Amino acid sequence: MIYKNVELHNIEALIEGSSEEGLQLCRVPLDLRQHLNENAFARSLFTTGSEIRFNLQGDQAVITLATEDQPAIVEIYNGSFMASWHVVTTEPTSIVVAPPEQIASLRTIAAQRELAFDPDLYRVMLPWKPAIRLLGIEGDLTPPRREQTPAQRYLAYGSSITQGGNSIRPSGTYAMRTAQYLGADLINLGFGGGAHLESEVADYIAGRNDWGFATLELGINLVNRDLREDEFAARVDYFINTISSAHPDKWIFCIDMFPFRGDFEPANPRPRNFRRIVRDAVEGFNRPKLIHIDGQLMLPAIDGLTADALHPATQGMEQIAYHLSEVMKRHL
Repeated sequence: MIYKNVELHNIEALIEGSSEEGLQLCRVPLDLRQHLNENAFARSLFTTGSEIRFNLQGDQAVITLATEDQPAIVEIYNGSFMASWHVVTTEPTSIVVAPPEQIASLRTIAAQRELAFDPDLYRVMLPWKPAIRLLGIEGDLTPPRREQTPAQRYLAYGSSITQGGNSIRPSGTYAMRTAQYLGADLINLGFGGGAHLESEVADYIAGRNDWGFATLELGINLVNRDLREDEFAARVDYFINTISSAHPDKWIFCIDMFPFRGDFEPANPRPRNFRRIVRDAVEGFNRPKLIHIDGQLMLPAIDGLTADALHPATQGMEQIAYHLSEVMKRHL
């Protein structure tokens, strides 16, 4: 989305408030948002994987933001290089963006190493949570040019783990780190507590043509809900079939559940059964570019979890990104 000569990457809709309230940023179209479950409805305003991107024509830009309910970290990148980080609070927070002293060196390095992003492209990486209000954009700016961003775009759907739950910095989510390992541009459709595999979401992803490959993280937000296993299987079948049949030429990686506390309850068969349902669905469709990934193998060190025994810690996010990208590289 282009807004005031900047690109709002991974943003599909703006919700206007008063001049003091600014704009809320939404990662899905508003008509789709109305069909989401309560958690996904709320988390669609969380700006994980979203960025304000621009070229700077003058000396500096000033971006003014505020969070909805708690402080959060925003990172500034020059292309693939991190330049700075800033804490944004519930009060209007102005971030000054200016060229780094070593911009000429960054251009040389990026060209020689064929890095994914042009260092003259400024990327304001927004937090994975909470919701952000955009209050102002100042400066002589122009939107990104196509050659300044990666040719490949990676769409990641999933739960709070895909959204980035318990990450600290925006660039520290497993989805973002996977994109960085693969030299791709990220479209993050992670919804904390809200990956319920709605048919409307499947139809929406199937209808998008702006991604080149995808991961679908399936199961964790439904395994502990009052949902029969055959109902889960029906949702999985529709979700996978709808997306993969619409894009038979694209690699789609279906990840079952990452390790979590339910795996240590021997009397509880649901984690095993839910994983089997995802695996069997992928195998049953028997499509050459549809791949099942065992989520447990992506986080082999169990102390990569936080103390809630569900969400990955910082090192867990990095483990997932490394192992996942290695699997994906064998196909892409």
